[in-house]
Amino acid sequence: MAAAKLSPRQKMINLMYLVLMAMLALNVSSEVMEAFSKLFDSSEKTIETSVEKNKEILSELKTLSKENPAQYEDLYNTGQKVRELSESLVTELNILKTKIINSVELDEDTGKLPAANMDKSEVLDNYLFSGSGTSKAGKKFIETVTNYKIGMLQLVGNNSAVKNQLETSFNTEGTKVDGAKIPWLNYNFYGLPSIGSLAVLSSMENVVLSVENETLSGFISGRLKKATSANNLEAFVKLNKNTFSPGDNVEATVFLASKDDTKVPNEVKINGTKIDLKNPKNFEDGKIVYKFKAGAVGDRPIVGSFTFVENGKSVVVPVNGNYSVVAGSNQANVSADKMNVVYRGLENPITISMPGISPTKIKASASGLVKKGGSSYMLKPGTGTTVNINVTGTTDSGETIKSPPVTFRIKDVPQAMASIRGEFGSITMPKTSLAKSSIAAALPDFVFDLNLKVLSFKVKVPGKTTVIVNGNRMNSQAQKAIASAKRGDIVTIFGIRASIIGNSSYKLKEVLPISVEISN
Repeated sequence: MAAAKLSPRQKMINLMYLVLMAMLALNVSSEVMEAFSKLFDSSEKTIETSVEKNKEILSELKTLSKENPAQYEDLYNTGQKVRELSESLVTELNILKTKIINSVELDEDTGKLPAANMDKSEVLDNYLFSGSGTSKAGKKFIETVTNYKIGMLQLVGNNSAVKNQLETSFNTEGTKVDGAKIPWLNYNFYGLPSIGSLAVLSSMENVVLSVENETLSGFISGRLKKATSANNLEAFVKLNKNTFSPGDNVEATVFLASKDDTKVPNEVKINGTKIDLKNPKNFEDGKIVYKFKAGAVGDRPIVGSFTFVENGKSVVVPVNGNYSVVAGSNQANVSADKMNVVYRGLENPITISMPGISPTKIKASASGLVKKGGSSYMLKPGTGTTVNINVTGTTDSGETIKSPPVTFRIKDVPQAMASIRGEFGSITMPKTSLAKSSIAAALPDFVFDLNLKVLSFKVKVPGKTTVIVNGNRMNSQAQKAIASAKRGDIVTIFGIRASIIGNSSYKLKEVLPISVEISN
């Protein structure tokens, strides 16, 4: 299994375990026995603290499960199973620890274990092993450790750090030494001094409590992490009112909310109606779905409350909203999407709709009008100065409603302006640069983004004959004429003809000229 990130506390426990194994490989001496004793005392103190911490965390899960059953009840039940598994192994470890401690007499002066006299291994050797191998008690101990690991792996979820610790510390499959596989029980306990075995057992208990702590803490932090994750955020827009007239000031409040379908409120009321939270259709993605029919014309409120229980107290979150009901109308809503006029020869986008009538039951007619789909139309006017759009619609009851004609003015595309390097009108530049420049045409501030192509233009240099150029770049004659210009001369680019790319049939007006003052 790939290594996972361990907590600092778990790293300390692992280090103590490694130190212990290394010391067991040394010649047993009174100093080593004393070191074992210190490791045992240190582990026992940590155990006392860990037991209290784990009780507090499980108690917190119990309280949360009562306040928010949908969110925490399953986690609390799983936490209880974790506690039961931990207790089963801790009980077995304490049986072995008690046998070792009861086999010696405590120091009369200090009350501590006589570590120097605990260099024999008979206590656990006789209890865990027999002449044929492992004793009945030893087999039970191995079975308890194995069942603990298997059971915990099923309960810890996706906590990779805890899984790694379980696989590392409670693998009872045996260890290979010089090519031979030594059983786990023999490798860890057979022939070891009693004080060393006592330290190993205490270290194992420490690991069990640490795994329990990491698992229970992960249940709570995992819930909080999910609730605060950006993946659970949803953006909402709240308007200062729900209906507007043209020219009204609109105020919008945009905010983020965390959605969690497991955080079910204890009670929800909307407009005096208590919502049935047991019906899944009423609660989706952490949100209440409230459906109703609109009332009479006018402003209507949407008010109510969410009630949660936290820390034994009710927390009420108010709901304040409104909606507006407007009367139906036989006036079609027709607007030009980009302008208040339409332009001759161009495809002008038009939106046509009628309140309360499906776009499929609306008919619109005008010279050059084509439906694109839904409420979208395209109007390409021809001759004349105005165009009328006539709209009719059919209601669900079969009634035909005819809107008064909507009139649009027809205008020609305005004159384009010549440009060099994106500059219009009168500009200044060196004659060498002008000779290499291309001539472009554009419609600054026009409502349509039209791409224009220059077809030809004329160049007039003071004292020289006007040169006609085909295309958009200076020819050799124009370049020669420009080369003769003096500083301060005004070179005029005029008589420019251009076309619309993709609509070459439309005849644009002659492009406005550009003047260039020679700077050197």
